[in-house]
Amino acid sequence: MTGNAARKLKQSFAEAQDEAQRKRAALQLLRHSLDLGHRKLSLKRLEDAIRCGAALEEADLHRCAELALRVSDTRIHARLARLSRQLAGARDPSS
Repeated sequence: MTGNAARKLKQSFAEAQDEAQRKRAALQLLRHSLDLGHRKLSLKRLEDAIRCGAALEEADLHRCAELALRVSDTRIHARLARLSRQLAGARDPSS
């Protein structure tokens, strides 16, 4: 995907007219960053996707975790742990 296509994805996310469009754009941005191996940006995109309530797949979280854990920054690891707990809580309402 070209830089121009990535800009269009970001624009779609920013200009989404409804919740469904925003969720779809958030997932597209996340998966684009994951496909390119963006370690920190993938984590930010995961945060955005969770914040807007996008339907994430387990593979999205696992791929993001693999990338984030390659970064030698405990703050990144802490963000990943927080997001993992947040997702686990959203998927299991009894917790």
